[in-house]
Amino acid sequence: MSQIQSAVRSLLLPIEEATLLLPSTVVAEIVPYSEPVPPPEGVPNWLLGSLTWRELRIPLLSVDVMLTGDPTPPGRRARVAVLKALGNRPNLPYYGIVTVQLPHLVTIAEGAIEPLDDGAGSNPMVAAEVLANGEPALIPNVDLIEMQLYRALIG
Repeated sequence: MSQIQSAVRSLLLPIEEATLLLPSTVVAEIVPYSEPVPPPEGVPNWLLGSLTWRELRIPLLSVDVMLTGDPTPPGRRARVAVLKALGNRPNLPYYGIVTVQLPHLVTIAEGAIEPLDDGAGSNPMVAAEVLANGEPALIPNVDLIEMQLYRALIG
C-alpha cells in the first residue's frame, strides 16, 4: 500500500520586515496595490483605509505597522493580498493586507515546518516564527489581527 502524505498549499507573503505564511485557502486573491480611500480620524495607523474589491469595500491594513509601529509607504511592486476573514464578524467578510511584492505558492509537507526558538513571541500579532521548507516565516495571529481590525472599524 502506498502511504498518504499530507501537505498544505500555502502562500509566503513578503512584507517589509518579514515573510508571512498563510494557507492558500484563506487568500481569496492577490491584486495590484492602489491608493486606498483614507480611513476615518482616530483609527490606528496600521489601518490604511479601504479599497474596492469585486464591488465590495474592504479594509486595508499593514501587518508591518502592526509589528513595528513604523509606517512605510508601499513601493511600486506592492500588492494586496485579499484575505477571507475567519472570525465570523458582521460586516467583515474580507480584508486586504499590503505585501511588498508578489507572494509565492509553496507546498508545506508534514514535518516541513520547524519552530524557531530565538526568544521571539514578544509581539502578540505573531502566533509563531518558523522555518517553512527552510525559509524563515511568521505565522500571523489571524484571530487577534481580525479582532483588532473589527474593533478599529466599529469604533
